[in-house]
Amino acid sequence: MDVDIRSGTIAGLLGFLDRCAEDKDFNRVTVQSMRSGANSVATLLSLPLDTQVAALDIEQLMDHFQAAKGPAFRSAATYRTRLRVASQLYLAWLEGDPEWKSIARTRPRTAAPPMPADSALTPPTRIVEFPVDAHLSIKLELPLSLNQQTAQRLHSLINSLVVDS
Repeated sequence: MDVDIRSGTIAGLLGFLDRCAEDKDFNRVTVQSMRSGANSVATLLSLPLDTQVAALDIEQLMDHFQAAKGPAFRSAATYRTRLRVASQLYLAWLEGDPEWKSIARTRPRTAAPPMPADSALTPPTRIVEFPVDAHLSIKLELPLSLNQQTAQRLHSLINSLVVDS
């Protein structure tokens, strides 16, 4: 049975990940791991394959998955990250985001030659300092024209780096 990968459903997500596994821009093993994780969550929690991915609360879903797996389950953070990234990648693709592949870059891009700092192509930026805690601050260089789509990509990147203690 052919799955409509544009359906926005769990079945569509799984089909989409199958397609991504064949894409040279992605590491096949990484994408297959995301697909396996998504399938395991859906199977264990008896989620219908026609469930809309956009309607899922990934954090709550993963809390239920972790509880169902029991206290000996040690891969919760890995599963959580894989499902989060897979769903963000899929939803960005569905929305037609031209940068959807950057959400889950699993192969390094070939480096472009460095551009001179005074290039007319360099957009104006600002430095934003963010105090992480009492001992650490980070500085982000952001474009002055930061839009919602780019902000969401930054949010997705930071979420993918979360380590649950």
